[in-house]
Amino acid sequence: MIRLRTLSSRLSITARITLGSLAVAVLIGIVAVIGIRIGVSAILNNATLTLLRHDAGPFEEQLQNHPADIDAAPGEGQYVALVSPAGSVRMTSLPKSLRPYGRVALSADETTTRVRTPNREYVVRSAPVTTSEGVWHVITARNEDSNDLVLDRLSLALIIGAVVLVACFTLASFILTRTALRPVSEMRRQADGLAKRQQSGAAEPPAGDESELLEVPHARDELAALAVTLNGLIERLRASADRERQLVSDASHELRTPLAVLRGELELAELDSGNADALLTDVRQAQQTVLRLSNLATNLLELSRIEASQVRGTSTWHDLEIELADAIDRMRQASVVRGVECVIDFEVEQVTQDSSGTVNLSPQEFGRIIDNLISNAIAAIGVAKGAGTITATLTRGASSVELSIVDDGPGMPPDFLPVAFDRFTRVDVARTTTTGSGLGLAIVGALVDAAGGDIHLSPSTTGGLAVQVGLPISQQA
Repeated sequence: MIRLRTLSSRLSITARITLGSLAVAVLIGIVAVIGIRIGVSAILNNATLTLLRHDAGPFEEQLQNHPADIDAAPGEGQYVALVSPAGSVRMTSLPKSLRPYGRVALSADETTTRVRTPNREYVVRSAPVTTSEGVWHVITARNEDSNDLVLDRLSLALIIGAVVLVACFTLASFILTRTALRPVSEMRRQADGLAKRQQSGAAEPPAGDESELLEVPHARDELAALAVTLNGLIERLRASADRERQLVSDASHELRTPLAVLRGELELAELDSGNADALLTDVRQAQQTVLRLSNLATNLLELSRIEASQVRGTSTWHDLEIELADAIDRMRQASVVRGVECVIDFEVEQVTQDSSGTVNLSPQEFGRIIDNLISNAIAAIGVAKGAGTITATLTRGASSVELSIVDDGPGMPPDFLPVAFDRFTRVDVARTTTTGSGLGLAIVGALVDAAGGDIHLSPSTTGGLAVQVGLPISQQA
């Protein structure tokens, strides 16, 4: 059994299907030949028994009518014998090999027996006939050689036909299997080509380039579904590789400057080792640089995790209300620490009475969105005028939750709005007056996109910036 499994595992799918079809066809052929032979044999036996009764019919009728005067004679090729009630043979045409009495038992019931002689085989029938003189027995016989010859020739013809049909069936199975699996071979060839291009370091294809994906067969069958699934896997793997390359590129680009600054600050600290005040200043500046590096690395990892679409939690309407209040408290304290006089208000409005359903964000991620948006507003107000107002509004609709954050700060230039959610993009003024990394809005956009929502930036009526976030509500548990 183990050897058969090992051999089967080494065969191709085409070979396994062909051999399996051959085994099934051979089995069906054997059963068919045996079944047909048995059926034909039964038909011939029934025909022989009918002929025996037909041969005995005239004699049985004459015995019943005139037992004392029997003038019927057997026809050519008919084997008939009449045995009187006394046991004597009154008339016989049986061959000598069947005498006496046809080698059958004379009983009160009709009997049929096969009798084999040295040269032939016969079917012998014995039937009792009740007359006024007593019980006679009519014995008839038929030679079975012709039937055996018919069965032998029929069996030979059936075997030859079965062999031809099995061969044709096996060949057809092989051809159909090769034809059906041809798209698999083509997909394997295309996959090998994609792998070789990947190993050779070829440039990644642009998004939506179908020439760099497996060809989907026109027939909407299992192979087409397999090709679609594999193409989805290829696209996800490419997206993952793109995220990794982007993370490495962003980290190497953005960490280079802070590391150079930190190195310079440490070198200054080494030079100022004899001056305690200067050394303390250098250490504090290095500490700020290390903090910026830590925040940058944390934001990069967080952004990579979000874009990888890892499993995240959900939040109910009640969770969002609580997290909004907590985030406002945090941002009020943050504005005091930064020395910015900001009035931060928030409103909660529920348009519908239905509070069921959830959004595909954990409360912490929802708080991260609020923190980043309000923190950016505080920074912009602090740079522009040092005081201002920020209003956050949370609205529960029938199918979505809307978050609106509006400030009266300097706003954003119109040409910056389309790229505001790209990584490491900042307004030119902010680049020289703030220490942000340019990842805050990128993280917000990634979180909203992962939740299936949308986000829009626009100038506010107060001259600042208005941010509108829409998060769809899912009714699934």
